[in-house]
Amino acid sequence: MKNPFSFILVRWWHRAALNNLIMQKYQKAEEYFKKIQAVEPYRFGLGHNLALVALARERYEEAEKYFLNELERYGDTFVRFKSLGDLYYIWGKREQCAEYYKKALALCEHEGDKRQITHRIAQCENEPVFEKAMRSYSLLKAGNKKMAEKDFDGGYDLLKESVALDPCNFQAWNNLGALEMNIKKNAAESVKFFEKAAMYTSLVGIHGNLKKARDMLAKELKK
Repeated sequence: MKNPFSFILVRWWHRAALNNLIMQKYQKAEEYFKKIQAVEPYRFGLGHNLALVALARERYEEAEKYFLNELERYGDTFVRFKSLGDLYYIWGKREQCAEYYKKALALCEHEGDKRQITHRIAQCENEPVFEKAMRSYSLLKAGNKKMAEKDFDGGYDLLKESVALDPCNFQAWNNLGALEMNIKKNAAESVKFFEKAAMYTSLVGIHGNLKKARDMLAKELKK
């Protein structure tokens, strides 16, 4: 790099980008990732993070390009295959979704991820069932929008409809748990919902939510 301060800047941008990504501030995260791309276009993991931002902002073709480039450049891994499966699932591309989920399943080690991927492969192999799952995902997005607008009752109802259509929709279960824990202050019910979410994912944040809800319930029971 020509600028001796570029290394420090890139580290700072990377930290800021990841923080914004975690907080779901996708536009800001993308701005920082793009700054990094201008200086280190082939930085390891950058394409994957740009793909996640594009996916979150529903720019599916762009996300596909980044994910496939990462796969070609760095090789086969569970995360790369599953990320493509997730993309095609959200995008509604049933055949491509099944293809990459099957590749991910062969490399999967976490039981929760195995349950989720196995379930989604089965959905992909039955068109009416897959369409039902897509309706569940649409209700999840609508429920999340209501939550962002602070219409918590409306969001709750939509999320309940979502899990009724797809009982393995772990994001919907997680958000229901969050509403029970943070808005309704119902620790027992939040534990039930977080347990259902944790059954279908290895995501640390969701397992952390379950622990927090269990701790909250334990404190209530001691009173």
